[in-house]
Amino acid sequence: MVSSKTQAPARKKQDERERLVKEMEDELGLSSEHPEDQLYLYTSPETIVANLKSKKDGWTAERVMIAFIRSACAAHRKTNCLTEILFKEALDNARSMDKEYAATGIAEDVFWGLPSSFKDTYNIFGVDSSLGCSPHCFVPTEKQEEEATLVKLFRIGGGITFCKTNVPQTLLAFECRNPIFGTSTNPYSSERTCGGSSGGEAALIALRGSPMGWGSDIGGSLRIPAHYSGICGLKPVRGRWPVLGQRNSVQGFEGIKGMVGPMGRTVDDLIFASRSILDLTHSQVADFGFRGEMLIPLPWKEVDLPRQLKVGYWTQDHLIKTSPACARAVDECVKKLKDAGHQVVEFQPPDSKLMNVSICLEIKAYARKHIVAEALKVTLGSKLPRWLLGLLCWIVNNLLKDHLFASIFATSRPKSVHEFWQFTARRDVYANAFRKLVWEDEKFDMLLCPVQAVPALEHGTTKLLSPLSVATILFNVVDSTVGVLPVTHVDQNLDCHSPDYLADSEGSWILEKRVYGPGGAYDADKMHGLPVGVQVVGREWQEEKVLEMMKILEDLVGYKK
Repeated sequence: MVSSKTQAPARKKQDERERLVKEMEDELGLSSEHPEDQLYLYTSPETIVANLKSKKDGWTAERVMIAFIRSACAAHRKTNCLTEILFKEALDNARSMDKEYAATGIAEDVFWGLPSSFKDTYNIFGVDSSLGCSPHCFVPTEKQEEEATLVKLFRIGGGITFCKTNVPQTLLAFECRNPIFGTSTNPYSSERTCGGSSGGEAALIALRGSPMGWGSDIGGSLRIPAHYSGICGLKPVRGRWPVLGQRNSVQGFEGIKGMVGPMGRTVDDLIFASRSILDLTHSQVADFGFRGEMLIPLPWKEVDLPRQLKVGYWTQDHLIKTSPACARAVDECVKKLKDAGHQVVEFQPPDSKLMNVSICLEIKAYARKHIVAEALKVTLGSKLPRWLLGLLCWIVNNLLKDHLFASIFATSRPKSVHEFWQFTARRDVYANAFRKLVWEDEKFDMLLCPVQAVPALEHGTTKLLSPLSVATILFNVVDSTVGVLPVTHVDQNLDCHSPDYLADSEGSWILEKRVYGPGGAYDADKMHGLPVGVQVVGREWQEEKVLEMMKILEDLVGYKK
């Protein structure tokens, strides 16, 4: 239930959003009334810029902007994906750019005239970054220096920001819902979530409401929405991409360092976005400083991949058994890679399930103490008295015999400073061991694994299944470069699970029952047609190599959107 203190700002923000969307619909018409817009909507971001710069017949910044404003309005009507509406300002900006180009003949910038959307976390001058929390509503970014570095770079590159997209309150969830802007839905099914926390961004891009966009990731926040909504996304490692100028829900938390990254419909979109931003970063940082960003001086570099890649893969994380659909996605990629002559090795990483879930619940427990005046529910035992939590853990461990769930449950409580130090020490030991084993001992070029145990879930299902994010959190812990791309769709004939599906499982039976039991979260019949993605993982600082490996896989699987 939304608290009384939240109702007034929520109503005001939603009324403002509706007014601004309706004004553009009245002025420009509806996307459904303009099939000619598809010429622009189905063109890649890089080609859009090339067509604008070459003054291709019918191509102007204004015309492109109109097409994407109409499409963004339609996507919002379908999924409730938008938060801040900047359409009028963007359209005025596009018109001004066209006039200046006509007068000077100069349009050299890498993003010239390209519209793009940003996750609500990114500060934009004069605009709210509310994160779906009432205390942050109607408190716009007032200082230019507080604007997100990535937003500044996009503008320096000639791009036009035209909207912001919805997130879960506090960001620490993969259900895209908050009491200010409401629930964003999946572009494939209104009954399902588009994921979180970059869920609105993924839904908008999937419905061609934006040529490409920008998300962030602290535990799968960019990758899970990409998987749920059938798009591509990249989580770089900390230090190559500028990260300042975002509003975070947990200030000062260092258990995991969040990252920003691009989201698009194809791997080529990610390559264009990444190459452009990295080149801009290292050409502009000396002039602008960017408020002290700590950046490694490593601009974009072209890479040559070995003819035969060595790929390690797994389908199970042994916490919650991976669904037939998500396991099949990996298996099909494995077959394609083998057939193409690559060396593919089944591999199991060092046991990570409890470390990852501990981090996830530690962040949630910390966030709960810092969010006020909102109806915020944190999963599992973080609200329970310590004595009651201890009793329940004993019952789960000794009577119910679910040792994994008992261990997870025990971590779901506030920690002392000393406990937190112990936790970060264990994290570092694990991360170092993982990197040594995978990249030095096994010498893998890439890892391939599920994004999550399941495809997109129904609304409300995620609140009791936070540990599903273990598959993505792992790579925040070890700080790997990771990309997600869609490779198949759920098939009700191929992906049903039998009554004895869990007979050989090593996971938590309590969690698995919620997923695969009667009325559980996974149902291949109901999920038929939903997209399924995979994670492609590489070493730190190797974004270019990861993107090239994603491109190889994208070409091999031939995913049909």
